[in-house]
Amino acid sequence: MRRQLSFIGLVSLLLVSVVPSSASQSQSGRYGPLALIVRDDGAVHGVFAEQRLGNGTADAPQFGCLFLLEGRMEGERARVDTWFPGEVEHIRGELRLGAAPSLRLEENHGGCLMASGDMKDAPYELHLDERRADWIGAGLVTAERAVLHPEPIDAPGRKRPYLVQFDPVAVVSQRPGWIRVEYLAAAGGPVTGWLRDADVAFSAPTRP
Repeated sequence: MRRQLSFIGLVSLLLVSVVPSSASQSQSGRYGPLALIVRDDGAVHGVFAEQRLGNGTADAPQFGCLFLLEGRMEGERARVDTWFPGEVEHIRGELRLGAAPSLRLEENHGGCLMASGDMKDAPYELHLDERRADWIGAGLVTAERAVLHPEPIDAPGRKRPYLVQFDPVAVVSQRPGWIRVEYLAAAGGPVTGWLRDADVAFSAPTRP
């Protein structure tokens, strides 16, 4: 009887150790200004975009905290690389998910101190606002003007909406040469459409 109880106790202990890992599995979605994609193999990538709006004058300057991110989850943590499109320098950091998501960087990106606050001396707290299992990629627009098409073709038509350089987007599907995106900074509801993939810098390839 004692051996049987010991065996049952061991099984219970193993189950307890496994369940929390599964329950706290990382999820793709919108963590405040961070749009994050977590793949089944643990690869993680996304785009961080937060702006402090002004009119561009000395009295009301505009600041933006913009960068791409990629890494790999190990449990609820990931060592990540972050960078701004076109810049060689990468800034490393640590992303934590689970019960208290946060992001901490070894250095602050330009503009982040004014737009988002310090990410070096203290972790930036993240909150999961929306789960998005349909996102397969994320990035920043690099074209000065990127037209949003209703279909993945260059068809003539009336004046179409467009995104501008460094607007953040999440990718929801793709065709050769094209990506269907959701504009992440839209204020009046979802804004979606097809962009040329050459007009966007991605945090990782947009494969599912």
